[in-house]
Amino acid sequence: MRNIFDANGGFVLCCPVSDGAGTPVREIRKRGNIPLVLQEDVVVELKRSDMLESWRTTCALGRKRSDSLIHEAAGRITLALEDEDSCDVTELAQDMTAFFLLALHQKGLDVAQASRFCMLGWQQNREDHLSVRRY
Repeated sequence: MRNIFDANGGFVLCCPVSDGAGTPVREIRKRGNIPLVLQEDVVVELKRSDMLESWRTTCALGRKRSDSLIHEAAGRITLALEDEDSCDVTELAQDMTAFFLLALHQKGLDVAQASRFCMLGWQQNREDHLSVRRY
């Protein structure tokens, strides 16, 4: 994933399709849940029911609040990647989920389609911080 986006000052969050047998992504998909993968290193399982509930909350946010929250989540994710040893995995999972939903909302994407496959890139040093690939 690092080859698709310039990860300097940013990161890539992917919701991949099933991959090889026995992998965490495949197992998550088999359970009917959504895998979120950060930079190829961190895999989080998002329950479909939790995602739908959080999606409704995300859609109710105003643009200004949504912008603020996505910047906050992206900042915490970036810090976690810089200091992996002291990273709280539970908080990172929450930030990954929030970032995923806020990014979809900001780009006007369909959550059902994006949860099948999408790749989100964040770069703090660019004017348009958020980019979407292969949606």
